[in-house]
Amino acid sequence: MARTPKLDAVLAAQVESARAALTELVAQDQIGDHLEATAEGERLVMHRFEARVPGYGGWQWFVTLARGPRMKVPTVCDSGLLPGAGALLAPDWVPWAERVAPEELEAERLAEAAAAAAEGAADGGAGTTSSSAGSPEEDGAGGVRPTPETAEAGSAGDGPVPSDAEDSDSSHDTGRSRHGEAPGAGAAPEAAATGDDDARAAADADADSESEQPRRPRRRRRARRATRG
Repeated sequence: MARTPKLDAVLAAQVESARAALTELVAQDQIGDHLEATAEGERLVMHRFEARVPGYGGWQWFVTLARGPRMKVPTVCDSGLLPGAGALLAPDWVPWAERVAPEELEAERLAEAAAAAAEGAADGGAGTTSSSAGSPEEDGAGGVRPTPETAEAGSAGDGPVPSDAEDSDSSHDTGRSRHGEAPGAGAAPEAAATGDDDARAAADADADSESEQPRRPRRRRRARRATRG
């Protein structure tokens, strides 16, 4: 059985020393009356004072003093604020898993399931809409029925779409005209243009030959004097 420590009389009498140690930490008006001195160990005493701090009703200031053998001057070991018998205390901390009620957990689970279902339905509806808009519609006979977009594009053209045979004929005509065959109405204008170019070249050659020939000097004619009879 542990022996109860004896209260040291020298340390128990150092009330003012304990108060002076508190005034270095807090305002003097927050330190109330001295309440008691208790033995915490051999030559170790705790002094308690009334705490006059707003919001801390029933709390107490404490200062712990100690001294060595045959020493009269105490040493301050510790100081602070402790709750008294009727102090206002916060409730005990309870873990979150114990604070939450079962019905709250069930409600949270149902909300998450509903959100997931709504998100899945939204994704499925978007996929169906995109696939139906991109694929052509089929008619009852098994063929492909044009969609409004393809019908509008076909009606916006200047005329009927040429068939494969017409495209083949036009390509053959173009090939014959490129290989020198008479294309038809376009041969006469080309021949006329060639004749005009030849005539223009001949005229330019004549002008050049005349400019190269030397010019003969002209004789001056003397004016005849009229003779009077």
